Amino acid sequence: MVSDEAFKLGEKTNDPISMYKSDLFTIPASLAGLPAMSIPCGFGNNNMPIGLQLIGNYFNENLLLNIANKYQQITNWHKLSPDGYALNFEDLL
Repeated sequence: MVSDEAFKLGEKTNDPISMYKSDLFTIPASLAGLPAMSIPCGFGNNNMPIGLQLIGNYFNENLLLNIANKYQQITNWHKLSPDGYALNFEDLL
């Protein structure tokens, strides 16, 4: 398992190799044609978000979405911002 938190906007613009390495684990699912998604699962040492990548089997998008939905029902990571405050998505509607 790899745990690497998000980097700040513009932080790696001078280091394209490092930016490329950050995307390495997102590429195989796309190349294989597998459904995949990332959902929030916490914050790292620098208080930047960490995502949980879920990869499903061919034509099993419904299972993947159900798993993500269940995870969000039992956790509140998707409601928190890096500063610890709860986000109110109803204000955006």
